[in-house]
Amino acid sequence: MIASKPDLRLRQIRRMGLDLVLIPLAFYLAMLIRFDGRLGAEEVQTLARYLLPITLIYTSIHLAFGTYGRIWSYTNLRDIILLAKTIGLGTLVLVVLNLSVFPWFDGHGLPIGCLVIGGLLTFVLSTFVKYRHHFQSILLASCPRLPKSGTERVLIVGSNQAAQQLANQICLARGKMREYEVVGFVDDDPKHQGMNINGAKILGKSEQIPALVGENDIDVIIIARRPSYPEEMWQLISTCQKTAAQIKVLPDMIEVMEGRYEDPLMIRDVNIEDILGRAPVVIDVESCKRILEDRVVLVTGAAGSIGSELCRQILGFEPRLLLALDNNETGLYELNLELSQKEHPPLELVLADVSDWQKLKGVFQKHRPQVVFHAAAYKHVPMLEGFPDEALRINVMGTVTVSEVAHRYGAERFVLISTDKAVNPSSVMGASKRVGELWINSLAQHSDTTFASVRFGNVIGSRGSVLPTFARQIDLGGPITVTDPEMTRFFMSIPEAVRLVLQAATFSRGKDVFMLEMGEEVSILELAQRMIRLKGLRVDKDIEIVFTGVRPGEKLHEELAYGQEAREGTPHPSIYRLQNPNCSMDRETLIGVILIMMQTLQLVKRKHGVIEGIFQIASGDVDGFLNSIAGLDLMRTWQQLPEGTTEERKTDKSVVHLTRRRRVTESPLLAPGT
Repeated sequence: MIASKPDLRLRQIRRMGLDLVLIPLAFYLAMLIRFDGRLGAEEVQTLARYLLPITLIYTSIHLAFGTYGRIWSYTNLRDIILLAKTIGLGTLVLVVLNLSVFPWFDGHGLPIGCLVIGGLLTFVLSTFVKYRHHFQSILLASCPRLPKSGTERVLIVGSNQAAQQLANQICLARGKMREYEVVGFVDDDPKHQGMNINGAKILGKSEQIPALVGENDIDVIIIARRPSYPEEMWQLISTCQKTAAQIKVLPDMIEVMEGRYEDPLMIRDVNIEDILGRAPVVIDVESCKRILEDRVVLVTGAAGSIGSELCRQILGFEPRLLLALDNNETGLYELNLELSQKEHPPLELVLADVSDWQKLKGVFQKHRPQVVFHAAAYKHVPMLEGFPDEALRINVMGTVTVSEVAHRYGAERFVLISTDKAVNPSSVMGASKRVGELWINSLAQHSDTTFASVRFGNVIGSRGSVLPTFARQIDLGGPITVTDPEMTRFFMSIPEAVRLVLQAATFSRGKDVFMLEMGEEVSILELAQRMIRLKGLRVDKDIEIVFTGVRPGEKLHEELAYGQEAREGTPHPSIYRLQNPNCSMDRETLIGVILIMMQTLQLVKRKHGVIEGIFQIASGDVDGFLNSIAGLDLMRTWQQLPEGTTEERKTDKSVVHLTRRRRVTESPLLAPGT
């Protein structure tokens, strides 16, 4: 929870009050030292005359340098240096005033030695009082350690600042830290071996952890410093798992910044994200703020994994209004409960289907969204193989409808959330998302709205994804089902993906397809094995792994870009702009074939025809699609098209031309004047 301004002011006033006591005390002691402990009435009167200006000078400088706004519990050398600078500057000001101004009042001012000694004593007293907890921990660390009953003996991995602060917290026995006792540290730096941190010794290196745990009766291993690479982190965790000790980790700074942990020293259990972890993603907050602050922002699919995280992060950029749209009533309700915990967020829920033209038109007429993030989609690959008509309705027509309304009502930016499955698609889901990319690209050529698609792979923890499925299967005692031992996937965390989507939106120039850097592919089999071992269980003994075979539409290995798509760097190292000069499709042709597929193929209830049509359009094979429906009664199809439009098909040696007469009445799918 963020402290309010009145709370901060009250804290500063209390700290100033402390200095109003310390500074006079320091200068009284300085006078005693200067005059060998014998203060006459004249010296006392002189000191009393100057105590108020002396105190005001020091406190004013502290205020100017922000000393009262520091967190004293987590000090470092920089804080001590700042305190020394402020007190040194205050002492210098006093010496100058004592030589130039103070003599006007009584003819001589204060002794220079008294001012220097007073400044030194002010620094000593201030340092001791402000950082008393650290001195206390040092004193306690120097005392013989007596075994405490009911405490857990702790081995800390790392000797960085976080490890030292954690040791201080445990030594001071604060809160839940009373349950622990630091026995020693582990550090791989050869120069640190055998040295002490707050009285606890660095006992050895990470490969020695099993032996150290046995020799020192360790109950808990806390990883305070994480290796740079996931494989190294997994190796460290695997080493720790060879012991009977519990394994805990400190949250990283990104988790703290996201509000998932209020205390950066709050230890937690190891999870799968720790071994799939990537370097924390940093984005240009100011550029994101420029496109979101005081804007009306619409997020479709707001109850989903990506959509809900978009809502959380967008609210941090202070939009004028956030419209959270989804057809999932329960999901929207739960999202509202979560986001409304903050005081009056600018949030409005919209229960609607993205393919409902009239409903979306009403939303845009009322609120005029300026920025749209289109995350609504059906995403489960095997499910959509059985219901291709729904993939067509939501993933294709939903994208067409939302983007067309955004175009007509003058939205500034539109971002389509795409997927790696849209690259050389093998599934209905991937093909439908590819058609969405093609449509966004074609619409961007005729619109003042800045359109972009952002393509990335799997996200950790999304509903229905492999990680929650594996976790549930382990909790039930197994078996874990893996489709194929060779299957791999890309993974990133949901917050990381959303941060990069927001950043990509700031780079868009229109007609862009962005690809997020996903790192190395992860073996699904290895992932299952690691999740079993994280629970302290044994593979194929406690939990069995069963291979079920690749499901319809699935690939063994995903791709992030087509072979002909050239990667162009952006100002962010984890975001690439993809250049493909051959991917453009005429907007008139594309909307024409989408309309025909929607009406004709659904009219004759041909499931296979829907699947074939989606794949043909995704690959740009318009001729092949129209030839495949040549035997159908097109007159019945045209009767189903929006009023005032006609389609004329002319075939000449497989060359198909689609023409459209200018519409008379408003069509939900065709912009004015087309």
